[in-house]
Amino acid sequence: MNKDVLKMPTEKKIDSNFVTVECLLAFDKDEDKGRVLSTMRKFSSMVRFAYKRLMEGAERKELKKLLSRKYGINARYSDGAILLAQQALESCVERGQNPKKLVFGSRELFEQLKKKHLTGKRRDELRQKWEERRYGILYSRGDKSREGNLNLRLVNLNNQWHLRINLGNSEYVWARVIRSAKRKTDKWLDFISSIEHAEKIGDWFPYTVRIKLRNGKIYAQFSKEENCPEVAITKDNGVIGIDINAYPFHLALVHTTKNGNLEKYERISLDKLLESSSEKRAYLSWQTAHQVVEIAKRERKAIVVENLEKLPKGKRGDGLPKLRQRLQKWVYKGVLQKIETVAKRNGIQVIKVNPAYTSIIGKLKYAPLYNIDKDTAGAYVIARRGLGFKESLPKNYKELLKDAEFLSYAIAKIEDKIAKIKHEIREEKNEYKRNRLKSILWRTRKELDTLLGYLRESGESETAAQQTVNRQMERVRGSTQVERKSWQVLSVALALSCLESPRDFSPLKRVIFARDWVGAAKRASPSPWSGDDRAKYV
Repeated sequence: MNKDVLKMPTEKKIDSNFVTVECLLAFDKDEDKGRVLSTMRKFSSMVRFAYKRLMEGAERKELKKLLSRKYGINARYSDGAILLAQQALESCVERGQNPKKLVFGSRELFEQLKKKHLTGKRRDELRQKWEERRYGILYSRGDKSREGNLNLRLVNLNNQWHLRINLGNSEYVWARVIRSAKRKTDKWLDFISSIEHAEKIGDWFPYTVRIKLRNGKIYAQFSKEENCPEVAITKDNGVIGIDINAYPFHLALVHTTKNGNLEKYERISLDKLLESSSEKRAYLSWQTAHQVVEIAKRERKAIVVENLEKLPKGKRGDGLPKLRQRLQKWVYKGVLQKIETVAKRNGIQVIKVNPAYTSIIGKLKYAPLYNIDKDTAGAYVIARRGLGFKESLPKNYKELLKDAEFLSYAIAKIEDKIAKIKHEIREEKNEYKRNRLKSILWRTRKELDTLLGYLRESGESETAAQQTVNRQMERVRGSTQVERKSWQVLSVALALSCLESPRDFSPLKRVIFARDWVGAAKRASPSPWSGDDRAKYV
């Protein structure tokens, strides 16, 4: 794949800087709807063709000509197909996925359709959903010089808004735009008002239109860039770090000064979102976003959130049905996006940070230090990261990492836990409960590998001088990676040896302040091993 392809200019994605409204399209003739569906299938095919050519390193200019000749469709549609293909390719690269394995229409739906036991109505529904996603797309980017949009244009005919759809060959189909505005603040009213004003004064603005097929009906999404005020509230007065958590389902908010000091903290419950329909969840999410922004306005602080990607939500047969059901309704990304949108509309700076290890650092460093729960501690790390602070290991944690005997004791605890889980798997007759135990076993083995690998690396047969040189070189080459690995090792060792409860981190005070990890371990679980017994695990 040509890496230069990833540097091509692309349109801004529909994000918090854009206002998007969706409307239903109604056709007076079934023939017109069929012609639009045919154009959508052709355009979808163009996107897939362009994706493959981009992976082969094709130049945008030549590819645009090729698409127009091959599919007999105008250059603007070809340009839109290349843009969508480019966005799909960039998305794969950003997520660290293999672009060659992308499945248009959703890999998840495709994998479900491959299951042989799936038949009847359920299979038909999934196949329709997959085909609509794969073949039901038409897209045209806005153009200010072409009255907003050339291929897909909004036109008012006899006090009824219509979408004029170019079929790609200078032939047009007209569709009525159906959208009932239930509130005076409905975004559709603002959008239409902007169109009418532009038409009156002749000063147009570009609006992008994306047509989608869903449940047999055709919808149009109209997007225009939103004019947000200049940022007036910045991190110069401190920030509010936000961490979203599933158990219990809530937002943890931490207020910090501009120097990174903890001021206060609070939480906003999101339990109502779990009990609501998808439409009501969206409404409640907006309410939550406005609540957070009002707090930021009152405190005159910027907002720091995690730059989250898609998180796993479980799969059928994993033995965790209640957790899976909860995670399916866990609208973490939607809530954070709405907070970002409302904040920008109010001139509040929003800072996105890498979420890596924020929870681990929070629970090990700040939960015992300030006697706060791990969710609040995680939000505090997010806030400090947004201010540019880096988290160093406390001095006594560094000393603990040098105690091979203590780490060996933690390894013994893990091996004992693994043996116990294996016994439970053998005794368990329920398939789903057995799957749950196997998942726990897999995670526990990963923890064991983490500790064993760390001990092997720190116990190589070298002279002390050579070890020092190697460690210094390692820090220079990748200090961030080494620090993260240290936090991970600490999390595994301390959780298994010093903590009785997964949410109570107060015993770690003895480790941080008094260097007494042996006493903390004895208090949590008296050790049956002597020093000689533990030495064999090194």
